[in-house]
Amino acid sequence: MSIIKFLAENWDSVIVVAVVAAVLIILYRRGRLEIVKKILFALVTQAEKEFGAGTGELKKAAVIQWLYERLPKIITLLVTPKEIENLIESVLEYAKTKWETNPLLQNYIAEQDTGEKTE
Repeated sequence: MSIIKFLAENWDSVIVVAVVAAVLIILYRRGRLEIVKKILFALVTQAEKEFGAGTGELKKAAVIQWLYERLPKIITLLVTPKEIENLIESVLEYAKTKWETNPLLQNYIAEQDTGEKTE
């Protein structure tokens, strides 16, 4: 009963704290999604280079695995797997336009990964 009494006496403070917490979570999540999109662009491009055309499901699975390995754990709690799949699809559309218009990306994807570094 003391919790109910506390809430009744301090309802305005509780509402303010709840609203501030919700706003912080939303801002944090939106800010981090932009970073996730940048990471996804790099991962989708790497998957295209490694697996080539016609391997969409394999590339998607690899990108999801790579993403979970790189993201801070708090982000994986805030972003659902369905949201990640939707992000991958939207980033893939963006990436395809970049791959078509950027010759450096075209060359990067076309290069064979031999595992050797040239200096």
